[in-house]
Amino acid sequence: MSIPRQRMRQQPGLSPTDQHKLKTTLNTTYSEDMNMIAQHFGSRRATQARITDIDTHGGVTLEWDVPSSTDGSATEDMQFAVRGFDGTSSVVRELGDLATEAIRALSSNPQCESELSRAQHALDARVLVDFAYVQPSVLAMSFVALGMSALTMLAVSSSTHPLLELVHMFVSQSTCYYVLVGVVIVHFLEACVVCAVCQLVKTFQPRQMDTRTQMQWTVGGALFGLFCLHEFASKIMRQFALAESMQRPGQT
Repeated sequence: MSIPRQRMRQQPGLSPTDQHKLKTTLNTTYSEDMNMIAQHFGSRRATQARITDIDTHGGVTLEWDVPSSTDGSATEDMQFAVRGFDGTSSVVRELGDLATEAIRALSSNPQCESELSRAQHALDARVLVDFAYVQPSVLAMSFVALGMSALTMLAVSSSTHPLLELVHMFVSQSTCYYVLVGVVIVHFLEACVVCAVCQLVKTFQPRQMDTRTQMQWTVGGALFGLFCLHEFASKIMRQFALAESMQRPGQT
């Protein structure tokens, strides 16, 4: 049996060497996961499941044996298309998801996870930074709220309160107004920068950034400025450091 293969266009392909290494790993280390995929999506009697082909665009062919009363055994196969193909990791991720789905269906346990998925998650934790939004501390948020409130009052209030008049003896109201405008502009620019960087992360690493997280960082940058930007910048720097370490000779 077979399912028509869906080919991904204009995507990078796997070299013959990468294909061979990936097939060997999947058919040895993760053979049980391959059996579960075959038994769930193919035949419940499937045994000896193995990956026989990974084409240059990520299409995967899974083959397995089925015991037969006539000639001992029969061979069946099925083809899977990898969604969002971007190389070896996307093939592993797709097969891991299929294996997890198969294990949960066959065992009726919604908490089960395939060995392949666990290995991929462990690798992601080692090479990918979690870009989940981190809210500034209560102290930082209070400081920003009080500071902006005080600056706004000094800039636009027409009150003759003695405390305001005392401050205006040293800093004129027009100066406070221009400072307020400058602060608002700076916060707006910070929010734009954060939004643009998030968009780049979402484009090249969609697993690390979604639209909700992008909006959280953008609004956080607009409201809290450097208190939010500092944490975001540290995540970006950690990601660059991890990427650099993975490219050094001798690193795996």
